Formats: sequence, C-alpha cells, structure tokens
Amino acid sequence: MMEPQCESAKLRKTQETLSTLPLSGVVLRPRDGRPMQRRAQLLAAIFAAISANSAVIAQPGAILCVPPEVPAIDLPRTVLVEYRTEITVEFETYFTNFSDYILCLDDERTRALVEARVATDAYSTFLNTLPASKDLP
Repeated sequence: MMEPQCESAKLRKTQETLSTLPLSGVVLRPRDGRPMQRRAQLLAAIFAAISANSAVIAQPGAILCVPPEVPAIDLPRTVLVEYRTEITVEFETYFTNFSDYILCLDDERTRALVEARVATDAYSTFLNTLPASKDLP
C-alpha cells in the first residue's frame, strides 16, 4: 500500500505535468467565452487523481467481511402478525449470513497473523544480517 505522502506527491506531479501539456483542438464556448482548455485540464486532473488513487481503492481485502443487517422488528403488531413467516425467513437468513461473517473474520484474522509473522521474520533477518552502527531505539 502506498503512503499518503507518496500519493499526494505523485498526484501533485501528475497535475503539474498535465497542466503544462498542450491540448490540441481547444476552442472557445460561444455562450460564455470561457476556454474549453480549462475544462479539459480539470477533466485530466480528475482522471489523474482517480488513477493515482486506484491502488488504494482497488486493494483486495480492504473490506472483505461485511456484517449482515439485522432484520427490523420495530414494526406495528399487525404487520408483525401478518408477515410472521417472511420475518422468520429473514432472521434465518440473517443467522446463516452471520455464521459466514464470523468465518470471514476468522479467515481475515488468520491472514493478518500470517502477514505479521512474515513481517516479523523479515525484520529479524534484517536485524541479524546488517551490523548495527549504533544502538536501535
């Protein structure tokens, strides 16, 4: 994952590059006289921002485990009586989905622990292979 400062710097550089590019076929809008070049630059900047941040947006596993929504029962008694079967099915579905949600959380926990273990091993290797020139904090 990219650091926010790195992303901001990359976005600024992309915007600066785009603002200096010549745009061919730029014409004036007849109704208000503003150049279309500004609009084209804004669209290019928006596209660059979306592209620069797509790594963060498209990260797999950002939101893997979504909890199911609890069925509502804060309804009038007549509605609860009339739709009892449907509400029962909604709750059964909720409990099934909740079990899947718990399994997902367990899988995510396991993945995070493996990731932390790999990072710990890498850090240990780093500390043991490079001589320290001074004491670490």
